[in-house]
Amino acid sequence: MSVKKFAGFFVSCLSILFLAPSCSLEEYGLEQAFYRRMNVETRATGLRILPSELSSLVPTEKEAYDVLIITDVHFGNENKGKNGPRREDDWFAKITEGAPGSRIVDKVAFAVCLGDVADHGREDEFRRFKETIEDRLLGIRTSKAPNGIIMYNVVGNHDLYNSGWDQWSKYCSPGTSFYKFETSNFSWYFIDSASGTLGGYQYDTLRAAMTSDPKRKFVFSHVPVFADDFLYFTMQNTEERNLLISLCARTGVQFFIDGHTHQNRTTDFGKFVERNIPGFLEKSGYAILHVDEAHQTSSLEVKYF
Repeated sequence: MSVKKFAGFFVSCLSILFLAPSCSLEEYGLEQAFYRRMNVETRATGLRILPSELSSLVPTEKEAYDVLIITDVHFGNENKGKNGPRREDDWFAKITEGAPGSRIVDKVAFAVCLGDVADHGREDEFRRFKETIEDRLLGIRTSKAPNGIIMYNVVGNHDLYNSGWDQWSKYCSPGTSFYKFETSNFSWYFIDSASGTLGGYQYDTLRAAMTSDPKRKFVFSHVPVFADDFLYFTMQNTEERNLLISLCARTGVQFFIDGHTHQNRTTDFGKFVERNIPGFLEKSGYAILHVDEAHQTSSLEVKYF
């Protein structure tokens, strides 16, 4: 075993030891820690280009619009530890308050969830997420989203507990963990970092796609690539992290947006910015990505409810 592989193995062991006192093996299915049937190489088998019927709600004209972003929703872990009760109703009240035309949702074209929607990877947790957030957003129709606000999802590490991948892919749109779509002047990439690594195949596929893609880009991930040097909660393979940072810097990425830490953190790499979004359940946090297609610019605003 190489030093690099041993270091990764050691970090995994430490993670289990830290988790063990606060949760049971049965609750989180941690007996799968050293073997999981669906690993990243079997989940991210190819970069899926979303067909028109799935990306039809995305603006294609040169206009300005917003994207709602949430992360770490953790259905099944409310009222535990640092978490309070579920507050979906408060969030929906916040984004829909005011007269039509002045509401937060009026400028929203679509939404993104950066993973950990289910705390234990159980079907009832995914079902609750779909019914109380995804479906409810889809029922909001505005001029920017005349058919409803669709949510695009990233898979998180908690979503994989108890063999949760099958349930995640069933309940979380678009049902695949490695995909992209395009708007007039931007490409939107969603990657699978739920295992703490992209794996060789996913990285090579991502590199080929982004290198040949002339558009400006956004990349969405669950696990951060750096998170202001919050090491324990980032991708643990430093070579992979460096390659990914370099790839984003040279291919026109504007924002690399991720979750996992539950914190609000910003890392400016000069040519692109990583934004780590605060947790929806623990911090009552969310973000709004402001996009201007005509000027090919964007900005990101973190909010709380």
